[in-house]
Amino acid sequence: MSAIYSVLLTGSAHLSKILVGFVLLKLIALYLGAEGVGVLGHFMSAVTIVTLLAGGGVVNGVIKYVAEYRGEPRKMLLFISSAAFYSLAFCVIVLALGVFFSKSISVFLFRSEDFYWVVMLLAVAQLGFAFTNLVTGVCNGLGDTKGFAIIQIIGNLLALPLAWFLIFHYEIAGAAIAIIAVFFMGVFPGFYFYFKSSFFGRVKFSVVTRVELKKLSAFTVMLLASALTFPLVEMVVREFLIHNGGYAEAGLWQASIRLSAAYLGFFGVFLAYYFMPLISPIADKKVIGQYVRKFMLLVMVIFLIGASVFYVGRSFFIPALLSSDFSRLEDLIVFQLIGDFFKISSYVIGFVGVAKAATKLYVSAELLQGLLFLGVALLIGSLLGGIKGVLIGYMLTYVIYFVLCTCAFVFWARR
Repeated sequence: MSAIYSVLLTGSAHLSKILVGFVLLKLIALYLGAEGVGVLGHFMSAVTIVTLLAGGGVVNGVIKYVAEYRGEPRKMLLFISSAAFYSLAFCVIVLALGVFFSKSISVFLFRSEDFYWVVMLLAVAQLGFAFTNLVTGVCNGLGDTKGFAIIQIIGNLLALPLAWFLIFHYEIAGAAIAIIAVFFMGVFPGFYFYFKSSFFGRVKFSVVTRVELKKLSAFTVMLLASALTFPLVEMVVREFLIHNGGYAEAGLWQASIRLSAAYLGFFGVFLAYYFMPLISPIADKKVIGQYVRKFMLLVMVIFLIGASVFYVGRSFFIPALLSSDFSRLEDLIVFQLIGDFFKISSYVIGFVGVAKAATKLYVSAELLQGLLFLGVALLIGSLLGGIKGVLIGYMLTYVIYFVLCTCAFVFWARR
């Protein structure tokens, strides 16, 4: 019963995120077209990297160790104080780099220095991203799924009218700010929950320990691999599409991966905030194997149902979620859906590595899938041309990756 309740709360929270993500994408597609989506593609990838790495990307570590320290309040407070210090230090470094290199980053993302102030705004906003990540991480580590859900839902609802106003009135610059705002608005309900919690006023940097900082650094390395590998690969592939087909072609692919990220995010959040804390304290590989099979079956069934509905109704959903400019995706989206099925299925295994803080294994897996996709997508993209080749490459990448992950897990479980 608790699993169902957690699924419903987590689902509601991420459903609000999906809806806001779809509305944001719809607004950009409607007012700026496929080319506008293509122009903002690199910036979307950059914001994804920053939100994941905000505060050192330790949210999974916070969930893991808060869950483990639930019966030891003093040890938990010590850990949370260390996590807060670690996150702040990381944010200050990123802020300094973002401000100092703002013009160079603007040229890379927008092909113009004119948007340097947007880069600086993102560098400041990541302080809020980090704070929200810490609060939601503690909530989930404590099993407070309700608190996590409320923070997400209120933050998403606050972002929606602001996003419309910005895109409608300020076009590309407004859309860039709207993308930042969608992730930033959670800071307001996040602060309310922190203010009401037993931790308010008790988190102190004077009690930070090197042991806890070392534990957190492992999760930074893992998130660095995750946050940098695929978004950077996306940028390379997007440049390939821009060079061969223009911004409209890149915009079509950007729309497909944004749609994919929205629904895959539901499964990712559920695995991170329910599955991972569940298996984190378990040492028996046989029990872990049982959980992996159970959750993989659950994920596969739910995804197949949702993907089937989406594919059958694709001629309605794609224009409704985007615009008529994206109708070409109707013939191509099947490759994305098949790839996503194998991707999220393999991520059930991947979260075992996160739960056990298997840094080298996790980093190797992230690099493998990124390089595999880059090689296959560019190869088939060159042979078949444009977005079709890239999407077929994506599908083949995750079929291969799923097989490799399954074999690796069976080998680990039997050792």
